[in-house]
Amino acid sequence: MSYPGPPQQPDPWGGQARPGEQPASGPAQPGYGQPGAAQPGYGQPGAIPPAPAQWASPGQGTEADVPAIPQAPTTQPAPQTPLGQSPYGRHAPVEQHAQGSFGQFTFPVMKRRPLEPTAVAAVATSPLGPVGLFLGLFARRQVKATQRRSPALAGTGIGLGALFTVLWVLAAVVLAGNGTIARWTERPEPGDVAEARTVAASNVAVGNCIEFLPPGQSVGELRLVPCAQDHAAQAITTHDLDGDFPGVDALSTQARNTCQEDVSAVVSDVPVMVWYLAPSEQAWAQGTQQILCLARAQAGTMTGDLVNG
Repeated sequence: MSYPGPPQQPDPWGGQARPGEQPASGPAQPGYGQPGAAQPGYGQPGAIPPAPAQWASPGQGTEADVPAIPQAPTTQPAPQTPLGQSPYGRHAPVEQHAQGSFGQFTFPVMKRRPLEPTAVAAVATSPLGPVGLFLGLFARRQVKATQRRSPALAGTGIGLGALFTVLWVLAAVVLAGNGTIARWTERPEPGDVAEARTVAASNVAVGNCIEFLPPGQSVGELRLVPCAQDHAAQAITTHDLDGDFPGVDALSTQARNTCQEDVSAVVSDVPVMVWYLAPSEQAWAQGTQQILCLARAQAGTMTGDLVNG
């Protein structure tokens, strides 16, 4: 009695020998596994490779015996790096180092050294010239001895003091040369003078002989000469006034009337006339409130002493 065998399954190998078997003789059948053989549906764009056959009965092989079907290479898109993230991956955040158990240390702060007072005084008194220069030199020595500040300030006092000293010396030379210092230091000297000199009009004294009287109404200085030389006038008397300034015209009238009697009493070999020196309003405000009566020669000049002779 015979039993029918299992139903015939189509050979997935297309008549070719399985792995491990010798190929059967006969003409080569186009099929899978031959080089250059075109596989139906495989390698064509859009084609789906055939699925592996299922074995229906034991003894005909297992899935492990089926060779792997080559798959078409696929290209996977490269992963995109999120915006703002390093392509090398994410790094662990840097942790803040905790403060040590010892905490923060403190140290004493050195106090600022006191300022040398003589250095400040040197700069303040530098316009006085030698005073500022001396204080600056003394301050520099004190800064070195006491370790005070500031040597730069002492040097500034020395420089300014030296500069002002030079300026004062130059000013003194100029003022002495033009007679300004002599005007500041001169005082009225009554009587005849030993030699000619120029004085301020307010410093003319009784007995002084005046070489020349300017024609103008206002005069600032006059030249005195010995009375033995030719001179235009001589001071004979003075009269002090008080109160407010009476005005130019009123003062001139008062001076003329006051000096008339004094000049009339003078005995002279040459004819003389009444003359006077009266203070201006500015001189009156400065304290010069005195009238000086003069005997002036009518014929130009005269010689001799009308008061001391």
